[in-house]
Amino acid sequence: MLSLERIAAIRADPARCTHRIALGPIDRSRPFIPEDQTQLYYTPGYRDLTFQQRLRYNQLFGLRVNEYIMMLERDFVEPVLGSLRTRTAKFGSPALLQALEGMREEEARHYDAFVALNRRCEPAAYASSDHWFMRLKPYERLSLRMMQSAARWLPFALWIIIAMEESSIGLAASMLRSGMTALGPIEASFLGVHREHAKDEARHIHVDVHLVRACLHSLPRLWRRANARLFLGFMRDMTAPKADGTGARVVRQLIVEHPELALREAELISGLVALRDNRTFQESVFNRRLNPLAFALYDEEPALADLGRVLKAYERAAPDA
Repeated sequence: MLSLERIAAIRADPARCTHRIALGPIDRSRPFIPEDQTQLYYTPGYRDLTFQQRLRYNQLFGLRVNEYIMMLERDFVEPVLGSLRTRTAKFGSPALLQALEGMREEEARHYDAFVALNRRCEPAAYASSDHWFMRLKPYERLSLRMMQSAARWLPFALWIIIAMEESSIGLAASMLRSGMTALGPIEASFLGVHREHAKDEARHIHVDVHLVRACLHSLPRLWRRANARLFLGFMRDMTAPKADGTGARVVRQLIVEHPELALREAELISGLVALRDNRTFQESVFNRRLNPLAFALYDEEPALADLGRVLKAYERAAPDA
């Protein structure tokens, strides 16, 4: 857990901050992310795909991952942090408020970097929109608006943000570790953008912890319970792939590009939906090794004692002897 002074010192070191990289030509013969960072990898049908089908699915899902991070940065983190400025100023400190503002500036630059990467990969698909797969449903947009506008009273979104930001760091680390995968080495521009992104996020997750302790821990116990219920509902929805969700849209785009898979669409989509009960997949999304700070925060909150019903890898840490 970094102090606010240490966070400020690291942010002042250019070598430990995210830099925009010059994007070269995209090598479409390489995967964009490790195979085990995709959804279909955990389904029986994945093993029956040809090499080229698996490679293209990997690339499409990598673009979807970038869009997911973009959605987090602009549609989630930025509005929530903006709404929390007043509460942070009241219950936090000038140093925490300064860290929050710095975080907001950096998230805007991250969004631009991922937009540029996706456009370099698929210029036609992103010619008129920043999103190819992340088309939110009306109820999802309503949920986002509720969290944005009510964040000062319902700051449970901070519990979500820290888990998702830690996961993005884990993805970058996995990409750096992967080396030669079964599909080949990770594409260089993808690797570079995710590596740089993780530099800022490594600080942001500590800012998140300070914000949780300032904004959530200051709430009355009953109101924290209400935040916990909303958090559990959101995480239950987020960790359950759906037949009309973004992961399914990736599969359907793969079928457009590989029409020989058309007869297998129902099988592949049903395999995705079944992942909501697949413990191996669920544990790959959120776990204590990948999300140590988030899980430590969940341990501190009595209202989250039953979180394991939603996050399969969560088991409340035993209290210190």
